[in-house]
Amino acid sequence: MRSGGEHGTPVVDDEVQTSHLCGIELDHEDAGLVGMFGAMDAAETRKKKVREAVATKTYDVFDAYHETGYAQAIARSSLFENVTLTVIALNGIWIAYDTDTNEASTLLEADLQYQLADNIFCVYFVFEWVVRFLSFRRKCDGMQDGWFCFDTFLVWFMIGETWVVTLIQLAHVGQPNAQPQSTESNDEAGILGVLRLFRLLRLARMARMLRSMPELMILIKGMLAAMRSVFFVMCLLLIIMYVFAIIFTQLAKGTAMGAFYFPNIQHSMYSLLIYGTFLDNLAQFCDEIGAESYVCLALVFVFILLASCTVLNMLIGVLCEVVSAVADTEKEEMNLLFVTDKLHNLLYNLDENSDGHISKEEFMAILGFPEAVRALEEVEIDPVAVVDFAEHIFGSGAGKTLSFQQFMEILLNLRNTNIATIKDLVDLKKHFVWHLESLERQIHGKKSSIPTVAGSEDHSPVPGAGVDATVIKDLQARTQSLEESLNAIVQEFRIFVVKHIPGDHGLPRATVLSPNNKSLRNASQPGKQRTHSASRQR
Repeated sequence: MRSGGEHGTPVVDDEVQTSHLCGIELDHEDAGLVGMFGAMDAAETRKKKVREAVATKTYDVFDAYHETGYAQAIARSSLFENVTLTVIALNGIWIAYDTDTNEASTLLEADLQYQLADNIFCVYFVFEWVVRFLSFRRKCDGMQDGWFCFDTFLVWFMIGETWVVTLIQLAHVGQPNAQPQSTESNDEAGILGVLRLFRLLRLARMARMLRSMPELMILIKGMLAAMRSVFFVMCLLLIIMYVFAIIFTQLAKGTAMGAFYFPNIQHSMYSLLIYGTFLDNLAQFCDEIGAESYVCLALVFVFILLASCTVLNMLIGVLCEVVSAVADTEKEEMNLLFVTDKLHNLLYNLDENSDGHISKEEFMAILGFPEAVRALEEVEIDPVAVVDFAEHIFGSGAGKTLSFQQFMEILLNLRNTNIATIKDLVDLKKHFVWHLESLERQIHGKKSSIPTVAGSEDHSPVPGAGVDATVIKDLQARTQSLEESLNAIVQEFRIFVVKHIPGDHGLPRATVLSPNNKSLRNASQPGKQRTHSASRQR
């Protein structure tokens, strides 16, 4: 690496092989070092994806609603949401009561209590759908919301089953030549009875209650995530059952217990599943087999150890591990979504120029709100330390701004629970070397601008050059002290890197400034070296 790019940025030599990992330019050796530790835990990987996903504004159906109006106010109300969940729960309980006690095949033939209950539920769900539909600014946005489409299907089906079918029945009964006891009427009643079974679709609305119960969602997502592992465990169990079914069918041939438990491969697998895996009536099963063959009894014990005690317990362990990982991920997601929404709302209110970017001043203003401080503490971010890192986040330049996504990515990297990786050490090394080289260029620039006497080894100032001699001497003393301090810091950093990161780290010796090493300073300024040599010769 060498300096000389625009604005003091380091320029990488052509012979230095580089690779890009996570958007950061690394030396070839550093990239190989990172590859050694590239295998990460699955839960940590999912958490990283969650942090990347929540760095942007998440979808919220309320964003598609009107800002004013009665409908949107009702739809946004938490009371309205709680009442709706309560009605859904009562509807589920009422369906069970209606199934047990209502003997009528249609709603028109049912007692008054059933008619009133069904009409009340239908009226409320239609009212809820209308309120949510009127809340959308653009009505077609409702088709992009999954829950609204789901409720639309259920509501229109409920209207058809409760009101449309009843009106058709009333119109049919009101005809003068109607014959309710005819075969045609019985067929219609049978069709309506089948339609009545579709009332169970109302129970699907209870899925909306899962949104208010995160624990249930965690269990469901855990089961879905473990389906692949469960499938292969079941395949292993099926193979074991198939092998032992063949063994028992051959060994028990010609015996009474063979004719009852193991007459063929299919029945043998069934017997091993019921008695050997699910352990149903195991004592009688073992006694009857042991009465005729001790060898078969020993094989039964082996099968039980393999199938019931090993495979099924392994399945339980897999499910527990997956559910635990999903629970950690869901907790991470909920905390990060809470922090993201809170900071996004505060930024929206404090964004003076409405450009969607955050500056250092706006960020410091956000930290003045207690809710923002509590939100940061929820995700293990120290608000006091964030204040110290403000210059690191926004840089030392004035007027620098970051997009909300970039700001959240940097902020989430400052969590106390984050684990330091090899990438962090490599990034620290790059950052350190770049600053040292930048500081070296600034020091040489200052020293080259000071007039000196030709042939002077100590670079003494030119008398009468318009610069106070005491100021120049003080500057030289400060420069020498700074060079010694930088030399000590770089040496300690090299020891740290060599200790923790094996290999050739490519730290250039030109970055280590020594006041006694004139050859290094002269090598960095060949023009000045030639000038001093010519002066000494004259």
